Amino acid sequence: MKRKIALTLLLLSLFSSKAVFSYLQENPKISPYIQLQYFKDNEENSILKTTFTYSKNRMELPLTGMKITFYSGSGKKIRLAEIITDNKGVAIYNLKHESDFLKDNNGLWPFTSEFDGNDTIKSGISELLIRDVTLRMTLTTIDSIKTIVLNAKKKEKEKEVPVSGEKVTLYVPRMFSFLPIGEANLNESGSASVEFPASLPGDKEGNITIIARFEEHPEFGNVEKKSTLKWGLPSTFSIPAGHRALWTKTAPRWMIYTLSVLLSGVWGHYLFAIISLIRIRLNAKKKKVEKKELFIK
Repeated sequence: MKRKIALTLLLLSLFSSKAVFSYLQENPKISPYIQLQYFKDNEENSILKTTFTYSKNRMELPLTGMKITFYSGSGKKIRLAEIITDNKGVAIYNLKHESDFLKDNNGLWPFTSEFDGNDTIKSGISELLIRDVTLRMTLTTIDSIKTIVLNAKKKEKEKEVPVSGEKVTLYVPRMFSFLPIGEANLNESGSASVEFPASLPGDKEGNITIIARFEEHPEFGNVEKKSTLKWGLPSTFSIPAGHRALWTKTAPRWMIYTLSVLLSGVWGHYLFAIISLIRIRLNAKKKKVEKKELFIK
């Protein structure tokens, strides 16, 4: 009796182990992609941004509602905050206090973002080393030429030294994106100058915003400076009377004609189908009457 019970338990354990193994094969844990980025905006505010996603069918999809923990320092880390990812899989922490910027032996700021994992998603970690940099932008006119003057300094061993040999990208905002207008390569003194294009349109008063950026720099992260002044060509966006376009109240004629033809074709098919059904019914009644008359004869 005992042998039968032991054999039954052994078979049950084998079947359950096989079922669990099959489930794990069919439903493996998600391997997430976690990216940590550093941003410094025009007001010298520092931001940590974590993007938490995974790949499915060659598409990158966000992992929403997940707890991301931000740390500062190396070795003995200090927990800064726990942030829940939004509908885009993004968690953002604004660095506020001096204790957030712990330096290592090389004067770099080590930052880390971690996800501990759960029943369906594996754990993940992303680390970043940032050196503080100060980017300055001056807009001036030199010999009647509108010129953008840039200067950058970084901190090394508690001293500010020029940033040399690095690239700063210049943009102006357009309707849907940022338009690149040039690149500045910093010289040995950490300075560079770029001529501003004279043919760029601004608003109705000629105001235009100029943005200078370090982008995804391995040491500085993303650092931005921007300024607005009347360097653009004044633009007017008044719509002439009777103008037809997709954004006006009156649609273009070609669109009205095309839609009318398409709708006429659709309703014509409906009408043809209804008439055909009526004719089929009348023909059926007629044949029924004819058969009845033949039967009487």
